[in-house]
Formats: sequence, structure tokens, C-alpha cells
Amino acid sequence: MTTTPTTPVPTDTLEDAFRSAAGRFASGVTVIALRGPSGLYGLTATSFVSLSLRPLLVSVSVNTGSALLDEVRAAGRFSVNVLGQDQQAVSKYFATRGRGFSQDAFPGIPSRTEVTGAPVLDGSLAWFDATVEAILPAGDHETLVGSVKAAGRRDGEPLVYWSGGYRRLDPTDPGSPDDRIAPLSAALSEQLNASGLSPADLIDAQLALEPVAAELAAFRHDPETLAALRETMRRAHEAAGDPEAFTAEAVAFHTALGRASGNPAIRAALDTLVHVRHRHYAAGTDDAATAHTNTAHQVIYDAIARGDAEGARVAMTEHLAVVRNGLGPRKASLAAEEQGARA
Repeated sequence: MTTTPTTPVPTDTLEDAFRSAAGRFASGVTVIALRGPSGLYGLTATSFVSLSLRPLLVSVSVNTGSALLDEVRAAGRFSVNVLGQDQQAVSKYFATRGRGFSQDAFPGIPSRTEVTGAPVLDGSLAWFDATVEAILPAGDHETLVGSVKAAGRRDGEPLVYWSGGYRRLDPTDPGSPDDRIAPLSAALSEQLNASGLSPADLIDAQLALEPVAAELAAFRHDPETLAALRETMRRAHEAAGDPEAFTAEAVAFHTALGRASGNPAIRAALDTLVHVRHRHYAAGTDDAATAHTNTAHQVIYDAIARGDAEGARVAMTEHLAVVRNGLGPRKASLAAEEQGARA
């Protein structure tokens, strides 16, 4: 049998390639939860493994910078909570950076104790209550190995994470709210473009949405969405010199930013501006505009990647201010083109 060689996806670095490839592995979503000296704490994790049946062991990897590690060392116990597809909000809460510790209860997320005293999240699809067996170094992560003292499950479908987003096992399922909103956003984008949304209205909409999106993206600091932003920048650099192709990739950076924000409303709103942005920006894409855009996007990305929410917001605002100054000549050019088309 003849096989077709697999062509590696071009990326800036091997680390980028690794992230992109790892994102193609579909996994369940878990929350690691405990009560430590500082209070209740939990962390969303996808690197869970049912490690051994004799003895009963589970493992999960945690970033070395996580506040959870010192707490679990002191507590000596933790729970692994496997989330159902109706628990996206729970996953997003425990993935939010800077949320701090809770004292009496997780906000809006009921929990209980079973055997070890670690909190077990109500409504989880499955759960494992464990004591710490070992904590093993693993590069920029540490692997918690837990000795399971109790476990349980309920009926339901799992929450699945793949390629930077939540997925469902059944392709006939109506999907998440994001899945259902996407076709509406696409249709509205076409309508806004056809209606001739002005450059001033476009930039006002971007200024209202995108600095906040950049701020939220920095706050979330999600590896998968960071990889998506990097990929749009890589493609934009490759498309320099081709105004249409470059504009498409520059616009893709802004739509990826909506996804990176983690806010479905912001994501949908930015998706509706796709065609209008392309229409206005392609008309004025030259070498100077290309250079500015690539530099500005890099500055915005760097702030997001280091978790600098204020810096990301300011960088996006400054970028849009420069774009606003360039839209005046483009408006006149577009008006002339439209007048000629009607003649």
C-alpha cells in the first residue's frame, strides 16, 4: 500500500510546532481541586491520566508556576473532577488567571467532601478523591500522582477540548452557543459589508471591542489561543507584498483575538466585522501599512503572552489610533470606486 508523506506544518519554532501538534489531541477536561493552607483552590487541566489499577493511581500535570503546587504539597490530598459538556462555565472559571483563593465555597460552584477532605465538585461527570502519592518533575510542569481513596460517576456526555475550543462527540448535536452563533455572525458580517458601514463606524466599533478583547486575552493567557494568534502573524509575514492576502491574515489576527478573549459576545461581535474590515483595509494596504500592522500585532501579542492585560489594552488602542488616521484617505478612495461602479 502506498502512503502519502506527511508534510510538517511550517512554524516559527519547534515549540510552536509542538503546541500546534499537541492541540490536535482531543482530551477530556478536568478540574483539580483542594483545600490548602490558603483556602479552596482549583485548576482546569486536560493532562489527566488514569494511571494504574493495582494500586489505584491517577496523575495530572500542573504548570510549575501554579499556586496549586505549594497548596497540594501542604494539604497532601486533591480531587480530580471530570467535567460534563454542560460544565463549560466551570472549566472557564477554574482556567481564569488571578482569581485567587476561596474560603468557604467556590463562587457559584457547589462542592462537598468525600473521604480525604478535598472538595469534590457537584455535577461532575466523574470524580476521584486522592491523597498525594508523589510529585514528579516534568520540565516546566510537575506531575501529581494520586492514590485514589474514593471515586464516583454520573450519566452524561463529556466536555471535550480540541484545537483551542470545546467540542462535542456527536456531530449531529446542535453544539455549543458559539457553534450556533457562528453562522449568524457570518450572515450579519455580509449584511454589514453590503450596507456600506463607514470607516468611522468600523473603527468606533473596533475601539469599543478590541482593547477589551486584548485585555481579556492577556488575563486568560490560554496556550491554544496564543498559538492561534502566532499563526495568523506568521501567515501575515509570509503574505507581505500581496495586499489581499496580507489583509486577510491581518483581519484573522483580530478575529482570533475575539476567540482569545474567552467572551462569546465579543467573539461574535468581532466576527461580524470580518468583511467590512477587509473591504476598508485592503484598499490602503501598502508597504508602510504592512510594516506598521506587523509591528503593532507583535507588540499586542507580546503583552498578551506575558499576561500584561493593561499593556495589551494600551497597545491595541494605540494600534487602532494609527489605523484611524489611515482610514481617511481610504474612505475617499472607496467612495470614488463606489461612485464609478454606479456610473
